[in-house]
Amino acid sequence: MLQLTNGNAFLTGTVVGIRTLPILIIGPWAGVLADRIDRRKLVMTTQMYMAVAAVIFAFLVLATDLDADPVTGPLQWWYAFIYMGVSGIAHSIVQPVRQTMVPNTVPMRDLGAALALNGMAHPSMRIVGPAMGGLLIATLGFNWNFFIEAAAYVIIVLVYLPMKLPYREDRPPSELSILASMREGLAYVVKERTILQLILMAFIPNLIFQPVVFVLPIFTTQVLGRGADAGGILAGAVGAGGIIAAIIIASRGFIIPRGPATLAGLIGGCVFILLFSQSTWYFASMGCLAGLGFFQYIFRVGNNTLLQTIVPDALRGRVMSIYMLDNGLTPLATMGISFLIHVWSPAGAYTTLASISLVLALLQLAFFRRVRRLE
Repeated sequence: MLQLTNGNAFLTGTVVGIRTLPILIIGPWAGVLADRIDRRKLVMTTQMYMAVAAVIFAFLVLATDLDADPVTGPLQWWYAFIYMGVSGIAHSIVQPVRQTMVPNTVPMRDLGAALALNGMAHPSMRIVGPAMGGLLIATLGFNWNFFIEAAAYVIIVLVYLPMKLPYREDRPPSELSILASMREGLAYVVKERTILQLILMAFIPNLIFQPVVFVLPIFTTQVLGRGADAGGILAGAVGAGGIIAAIIIASRGFIIPRGPATLAGLIGGCVFILLFSQSTWYFASMGCLAGLGFFQYIFRVGNNTLLQTIVPDALRGRVMSIYMLDNGLTPLATMGISFLIHVWSPAGAYTTLASISLVLALLQLAFFRRVRRLE
């Protein structure tokens, strides 16, 4: 996008962000499908759709000379927006459905460890992904990137072929319409106060924790006096903290009851963002972000485990799709935080956001008694 638009930073940032926006519309309907049809086949079909889209876009990139000035070939900047929109639709289907499949593969007593291992992919790729991408571009060239992406989607389908879901509950086909099924899921979330509280708690990480990581290059250049590439190393520290938390949870569990552990993860994450906002030393900032990654991961796994333990399998897809709706707000939050940094300062913006988040987390600790009592 940078090359296609002659270095337009706004379009470059926006094209990445729109990938998560479709979940606001598509996500709830994907949850309805997950509760009505074979979840494994739904994911496999969607992955093949993503592979086809990636191959089409790969040929457009291959036929375009991105090194020419101006760029020559069939690829236009708005094609990238279409591709990311198409990818976002598929992502909106796959993400909640994958989450519903984890409890279908293991007995309930092992759910916490399974979700910890399942979620380890995200912090691991925060460390490995940039290095892998740089290596592939250096050896094979950027033009082959989307062919590799398509191949990865096909590999996922092959991995899913022998998969079984032995712990999915058998139930007769639903006689409700799709719209009625959607209403049933929404009514369940509103009625079950514990579920509603767990979903509300998840808004702070996706509206504050995640955007902080996205705008790290701004903080590293303006506050720490480092190059923008240092932001990638700091993002890796977040991933390292998450991996440590994942290993502990997967091997030893939460140590304390999951309800208090989840609230502690939320509060701990807010505290470390607040500490990070006051830091002007690079290595101290790295330690703060590792702490953020550690507590953020404890929160995410604890919150997800509690939710999936309580929700009946017949409603799991719809509830998880509602639970993940806040992912679609992350790009908007990132834009808002970027604007606040632009008109004020990184330290001032981070301090304000961290303070508000910490107050909200403490209020949840005080008033969400149902969550505090969960084992």
